[in-house]
Amino acid sequence: MTDGHNGSEHSGIRVEREAFIASMSAFPTGVTIVTTVDENGEACGLTCNAFMSVSAEPPLVLVSVDKSSNTLPALRHTRSFVVNFLSAGREELATLCASKRSDKFMAINWRASDHHGLPILHEDSVAHVSCDVVSEIEAGDHVLLLGHVQDLTPPEPGSVPLLYFKRTYDTWPVRS
Repeated sequence: MTDGHNGSEHSGIRVEREAFIASMSAFPTGVTIVTTVDENGEACGLTCNAFMSVSAEPPLVLVSVDKSSNTLPALRHTRSFVVNFLSAGREELATLCASKRSDKFMAINWRASDHHGLPILHEDSVAHVSCDVVSEIEAGDHVLLLGHVQDLTPPEPGSVPLLYFKRTYDTWPVRS
């Protein structure tokens, strides 16, 4: 019988950070780059594999953003973002956008979305969704942003996404 609590906060059990990360890496995920613009209208973004579809009616998605992310202030300022689902072969772009570099969008080709003029990585993505933030949830060292989808481009037939599995980029089927 359970009381609805996970018990870990009361049991004294401590999960080690590296073991947690290694365990989570066993779940293959798609790779996205979440983009927005800052208060000066400059493109910015981050690599995110903690993304999920939440609801079809209304269309809602969720992204998880590290509280130390350089992009978080811009996301909070614009209250909107684009989730770009990366194409296979875009590992270097994913690595670049995972960095803290302030100039990372200088070398990235993008076009402005119809929805708020946010960056769409049209040459590097199999699909994208443009969203308005409807809720922000504090979750440990991350912030969960719930986005209402306002615009999208679905994938073309035969497109292949970039995947992340065991801390390595790959394609489907995973070769590891």
